[in-house]
Amino acid sequence: MTSIDDRIKTALEQDTKEIDALLASEGGLPDMISASFKGGLRRWMFLVWPLTLIVTGFMVWSIYNFFTAGESYIYWGFCSVGLMMMQIALKQWSWMEMNRAFTAREIKRLELVIAGLSAKLGKNS
Repeated sequence: MTSIDDRIKTALEQDTKEIDALLASEGGLPDMISASFKGGLRRWMFLVWPLTLIVTGFMVWSIYNFFTAGESYIYWGFCSVGLMMMQIALKQWSWMEMNRAFTAREIKRLELVIAGLSAKLGKNS
């Protein structure tokens, strides 16, 4: 029984080394961002990113006016909160799209690996 355990442990260690090497080769966030601009919803990403920057600019301006306004601070406070909520929603959608594109890419990688393994099994049989 220990020989099977040793073989399993050796195989898992080898898989762990391969996964670590694969994760080290990944570019991280820049690759995720670029993948989201290449996916099916790329037009929306090209719209949402500049819109997020514009909303951020207005949010900063609104917060500045909130702290420097005299009697109209309530108006600027509501504007600030509304713009913050807009920015959160836009960023949340962007991150979800990046995650979706990255996950789809990983699933395609797994499909290729499974196809390769099934081809090897077909040759061995």
